[in-house]
Amino acid sequence: MKAVNGRLILLAMLLAIVELTQAIDLQHLEEKAMQVAKECVKETSLSSDEVKLFMENAKKEIDEMKFTDKMKCYMSCLYKKVGIFDANGKPKIPELTKFLEERYKNKKDKVKPAMMKCAAMNDPNLCEHVFKFEGCIAKEIMGK
Repeated sequence: MKAVNGRLILLAMLLAIVELTQAIDLQHLEEKAMQVAKECVKETSLSSDEVKLFMENAKKEIDEMKFTDKMKCYMSCLYKKVGIFDANGKPKIPELTKFLEERYKNKKDKVKPAMMKCAAMNDPNLCEHVFKFEGCIAKEIMGK
């Protein structure tokens, strides 16, 4: 996997926040998303340059080599805080299934097979684990 689709990652994070927090009020949703993002930036010590890279590349592919360890940990933090991964970096299958079926509405039939394959992945580094899982899901569902 040479590139990670940054747009899908950002969309995944936002959809997870929308779906799993079940916020009705858009302002509340935006506040919650900002709160979670700020918490994760603080927890991971993500630099302003890394935040900028993450956001600038949200609409195009991010070269895997440019995806820093801190960016991987930021993604892990977001996934945990929105409730699709547990504290140990393991996917919460019911929540993740719902999230992925919403994220990939036109490819729902590919979600469960992809999850079966990708959920079996394991990396002792939790940040790397979530990053590899995300890449696996995108590859299995989108063929990238």
